[in-house]
Amino acid sequence: MTVLTMPTMACSAETPLREASGPAIEYDSVSAARAALRAKPDVVFTVANGWDIATDEPARTIWSFSPHDYAAYPAVVKRQVVQERGGVSIKMSVRCEASKTSCDDLVRTFSRMNGFELPR
Repeated sequence: MTVLTMPTMACSAETPLREASGPAIEYDSVSAARAALRAKPDVVFTVANGWDIATDEPARTIWSFSPHDYAAYPAVVKRQVVQERGGVSIKMSVRCEASKTSCDDLVRTFSRMNGFELPR
């Protein structure tokens, strides 16, 4: 099981991304995350381009679950708006149960979507 967070150091395509030292997401698996979020009354599920999107407005969090045909399946990306040091940022955490390469590609893709470009 792979748990990744956005790295703070530059890396090349040949260099695997650094993994979190502890749980980055509070659920033990992608399926546990999906089940727990489905049980929360404030979470709204939609589908966009094959991805299950769970929006938890009270927690200011969006969860993106990869589709079955995605290379990094099963995976979930958690993006949460947080206030830190007087500013607002997006905290991204990933639980990916696919290959390290596919999981790293998923993190790079979402990092670009967040406006944080990682080297390939």
